[in-house]
Amino acid sequence: MPDLSAVTSYRLAPALGARLVGRSLVTLAVLVLLGTVVGVLVGGDWSVTGALAALGLVLVAGWAWWLLKVAWALRLTEEGYAVRLLGGIGATRAAWADVTELAASSPGGERCLVLRLSDGRATRLPMAALAADPDAVATDVRRRLRDAHTADPA
Repeated sequence: MPDLSAVTSYRLAPALGARLVGRSLVTLAVLVLLGTVVGVLVGGDWSVTGALAALGLVLVAGWAWWLLKVAWALRLTEEGYAVRLLGGIGATRAAWADVTELAASSPGGERCLVLRLSDGRATRLPMAALAADPDAVATDVRRRLRDAHTADPA
């Protein structure tokens, strides 16, 4: 049984991370194209565009490394949870005390955990977006939520 006082972090699924890196590469290609057009219009040489491309590749490589090896998408603590790098999920953080309901759902066939909050907001966690076993994540969330709601005030 995991130590619930410890922080548990779940990384982004590699496929989703690769998609984000791919978007970054497309953005870099557009910037290099614009740099090339500006360079041609003002009569500049290719060194500026080459430097832009090289710098951009280094930045995208750093972004890819951070995104796939370091960054977390879901963090569970004793006090609550926080979500980042995922869009369209609703509330990005809350205390366990504010969670009134935890439900599993599958909108469009995508497995999700839905955490409903006392203020009417909700967080929808798509399990495919996390680099972890969906059942292990669900068990961890349920255990932390249960323990937060049954803890004796000391």
